[in-house]
Amino acid sequence: MGKSMEYEDFEAGTVVAGENSLTYAIGDKEVMEGNIYDVIQSLRNSDFAGKLEVIGGELLLNSTDKVEIEVAKSLDIRVNPYLIVDGVLLSAETNLALMDESGVLTLPESVKKIGNGAFANLSGLKTIIIPGTVKEIGTNAFTNNADLTRVVLQEGIEMIGDEAFKECDNLTTIELPESLRSIGSNAFQECSKLDNVIIPSQITRIEVATFYDCSNLTTIKLPENLQIIQDYAFSSCICLDNIYISKNVNSIANNAFNRCTNLTNIEIAEENTKYSYSQENGMLMDLENNNILFISGEVLKNITTFSIPDGITNFNTSINSYTNITAIIIPSSLETIGTAYIFPNTISDVQITGGNNEHFAVENGCLYNGDKTELIMCFTKNSEVDIADTVTTIKTYSFKQATNIEDVNFAGNITTIENQVFEWDQNSKIQNVYIGAGVTNIDPIFKYNNNYGVVTVDEANPKYSSENNEIYNKDKTELIGIYHNIQGSYTVRSSVTKIGKQAFHSKIRNDRSNIAGWIKRNKFIISILQWINRNIYT
Repeated sequence: MGKSMEYEDFEAGTVVAGENSLTYAIGDKEVMEGNIYDVIQSLRNSDFAGKLEVIGGELLLNSTDKVEIEVAKSLDIRVNPYLIVDGVLLSAETNLALMDESGVLTLPESVKKIGNGAFANLSGLKTIIIPGTVKEIGTNAFTNNADLTRVVLQEGIEMIGDEAFKECDNLTTIELPESLRSIGSNAFQECSKLDNVIIPSQITRIEVATFYDCSNLTTIKLPENLQIIQDYAFSSCICLDNIYISKNVNSIANNAFNRCTNLTNIEIAEENTKYSYSQENGMLMDLENNNILFISGEVLKNITTFSIPDGITNFNTSINSYTNITAIIIPSSLETIGTAYIFPNTISDVQITGGNNEHFAVENGCLYNGDKTELIMCFTKNSEVDIADTVTTIKTYSFKQATNIEDVNFAGNITTIENQVFEWDQNSKIQNVYIGAGVTNIDPIFKYNNNYGVVTVDEANPKYSSENNEIYNKDKTELIGIYHNIQGSYTVRSSVTKIGKQAFHSKIRNDRSNIAGWIKRNKFIISILQWINRNIYT
């Protein structure tokens, strides 16, 4: 009442008071001073006071003691509706019970950790105020909160868990306190409206995909103490145009800035001798490992031939979204290269500078390792390909660029077919895949979500057999993979006693809404299937 008389714009509904803090708003300003004893003078000498809290102007009791709860009820004091066990706020239907009409929620000081998934997949929550007494925000704590726009993290919070705010696609503002020591992987993935973030000084690592696909992120301030930037940390941040790398950064993953198409200025501290950035060729270089970490989109979108600079020994930087590029030139210095996935499917020509490199060979529209035992990339645009007789391994994504391929013969000395050799619609013209007698290792998803053509295993193969565009073990007791569309229902043949872990991969993903509905209706059946999977088939 005193504040109401003193300040015309005092907002009574914003009062939050605990044993050690008092917060309230005067206009658009947030003020912190005092504690609950200033709100209720008569409690100053009471042991009961430590369990009382004011949130949004309402008095609450934080207690599980039956006597205290009955006393509170007799005094019209509400009992805290949260499920809190050993300081951890768990997921419960009442977690939005104290949210006000405008969608603002302030957590009580009795919470020490926001549990895993505590506020996941909820609607209506617009602003969350998390007091400094909360030390940790758990995994998936706020995942997929469609209405969440503002997060206030008060000083004292130390950890943000993996995927904590993932897919909060209306989150525009978050202030990270200086007390923060770690931010988990994918923590802000797909927060598509988040535009400005200042990373606190104690953070030494940006984890995997922490800001992945934050498509509106224009400014990110990294601290001087930062040392490590992990894979896909800022991948697909298409509005990010500049970034500063301090002297202490000693590890940047190859795809940390993948698809940052507007990133044209990378400033590196003079004291940092490990990395360099050239405005002219748009390349961020790891000087110690002779590696390219990032290439500016301004450079890539204006060329048709990409030349890996001479002197580079390792190349694993994705340029796969630049379909204007049709040719790759490999220098004699190159020793290792990433999978074919890092290149666009428009590649139709690969050359080696001077025609001499002991680590790679090019022949008949294919890129091989030096002794031609591994097929790295088939880039022919013909309908067929002659694979070198020396090949033993068909590498991951190796047919991504073979967009016109119709017939493939995995015979000869081939023993291993890795995953995702053919994927999606990029090999939609494929008609026949023949697997020879010598193949002893087939990844079940070597045709990843690709149901085109027919897969046939040679009858002389001692380990595998095929029937009706499906692969089994030799005696057909194990179903290994299905390579055709399933319409309506599917009957497993009677001889099968085991279904491989990825046999049905991607076969029931076409109608997600129906699947989601089925899952809700059949949770009991799913729990049985999960038990069977854990106890029998793994």
